[in-house]
Amino acid sequence: MKLKHIVRGCIVFSLLLFNAFTCNAESAKAARMVLILDASGSMWGQIEGKAKITIAKEVMNDLIDGLQQDMQVGLSAYGHRRKGDCQDIEMLIPVGPVDRKAMKAKVAAISPKGKTPLSEAVRQAAQALRYTEERATVVLISDGLETCDADPCALAAELAMSGVDFKVHVIGFDITEEEQARLRCLADKTGGLFLAAGSAQALREALTQSVAKTQEPPKPLVEEPGSATLEGPASIPVGAAFEVQWEGPNSRSDYVSIAQKGSKDHRYSDYAYTEKGNPAQLVAPGDIGDYELRYMHAHTGKVVARADIKVTPVQASVHPPESADVATEFEVTWQGPAYKPDYITIAGANDSPGRYFTYAYPRQGNPLKLRAPADPGTYEVRYILGSSTKILAKAPIIINAVEAQVFPPESANVAAEFEVRWEGPANQADYITVGKPDDRPGRYDNYAYPRDGNPIKLTAPADPGTYEVRYILAKGTKILAKAPITITPVSATVKVPASVAAEEEFAVNFEGPNYKGDYVTIVKPDAKASEYLSYYYTKGGSPGKLKAPKEPGTYEVRYIMSKGKRILGRTSVTVK
Repeated sequence: MKLKHIVRGCIVFSLLLFNAFTCNAESAKAARMVLILDASGSMWGQIEGKAKITIAKEVMNDLIDGLQQDMQVGLSAYGHRRKGDCQDIEMLIPVGPVDRKAMKAKVAAISPKGKTPLSEAVRQAAQALRYTEERATVVLISDGLETCDADPCALAAELAMSGVDFKVHVIGFDITEEEQARLRCLADKTGGLFLAAGSAQALREALTQSVAKTQEPPKPLVEEPGSATLEGPASIPVGAAFEVQWEGPNSRSDYVSIAQKGSKDHRYSDYAYTEKGNPAQLVAPGDIGDYELRYMHAHTGKVVARADIKVTPVQASVHPPESADVATEFEVTWQGPAYKPDYITIAGANDSPGRYFTYAYPRQGNPLKLRAPADPGTYEVRYILGSSTKILAKAPIIINAVEAQVFPPESANVAAEFEVRWEGPANQADYITVGKPDDRPGRYDNYAYPRDGNPIKLTAPADPGTYEVRYILAKGTKILAKAPITITPVSATVKVPASVAAEEEFAVNFEGPNYKGDYVTIVKPDAKASEYLSYYYTKGGSPGKLKAPKEPGTYEVRYIMSKGKRILGRTSVTVK
């Protein structure tokens, strides 16, 4: 990998935005920034009883109010339109002058749904900022890892190579320490900040700190590097993190790297900018061999110090069962270095190392648990070196198909409760639903969990017709079994006096299914089924009492089925 010389000027990037600031003479243009907001399904998770997306929206609205008017700002989101779509990335607000009203409207409309294609979102934001031509910064708020077969670390290095003073500041919102270690390389490889936030206040502080960092003047540019020294370990195991003490010019964009012995000077396996501190923090490559440490003076492109280092092997192995049923949990015993970002996955035998169905961290225990994919077939359990997504060990596992059956009655009345007997795996999140035959597996009228008993109870839809009862394998929302059911209509009658006085209380006799929540009401004849004036719940028995409206005229007394707000019976009444 080749690191291009990056000229760092004074970046006037700001998300937040509470204080006006100016830049030195090296920056003549307005700040250019894109904020990327994670809108994947996991953002509905809660912190202290409040959804993360709600917290993020509240913080965002405050921050938008403080944006400097001369900034060039864009707003991007991913996972907000479709489930399971790695292309669901949208530039909600193109890079341009600050438009607070438009930004707030876009933020308010975001509804988390899908996956986490954060790498591609960062790439698209960089391109929108013309990062190869101008100074630019991206701020990413994410509550999870990449889920779309991309390598954020490789992307960060690519952008660092080709960008002009391009940085990514990453805020890990309510993520574990292990996930932080796997996400932070986006920031590290571009010279940006990585900050963890577990609350609304922490999110504000993280964003504030990101902005404060961008306000700092650029490091001095040292024209001639002079000499430098490096001091690191003589050897280091594959994938291990280690420190390198350095002395040198510490000029703008200088970096310390580890590279294969004999490779070109601008190639590396890992690197760290000297401006990030001393000692430099590096990670050993995933392949054993002879390497060297290098101090690179970015302005001249010269290596001004070298030191030999060997990368030594580590032992790793995984031991899953020979087979497991689809969507079930199984145990894996393992051996390996258990570095913080390492993880163990199950993936297709031909999948790239970065692809997986589920994962667990070795540091969480031994054995650990994985969940099988939703489709039967031959898979691999893998020990992944988290720093480089290199496979250290793998073992095959066969995922077996499972069967299920559902036994609903032939028919049920609309909105009535009915029983369904079932057979199936009864995994923790499996569910049984009723819906239209042409509904996709994830759509339903209502559902019940097999784990709650056998038979389970469902409620019929509000509209008559032909439906299906389905057993859904929750992982992958796969239909394991289905059976038809006919939902039949029901009716009701209401009897009232032909006329009543305004504001008079009068009796209503009725007959109907008397489902929970059903009621009788008096309304104008053209009123919607959901509208009501005076009302009486049918559970109170017949007759009931309603109060006539104040305004004289022709009205209707209706029996309303609560589910779906359907009118089952109606009769006219004159209010005098």
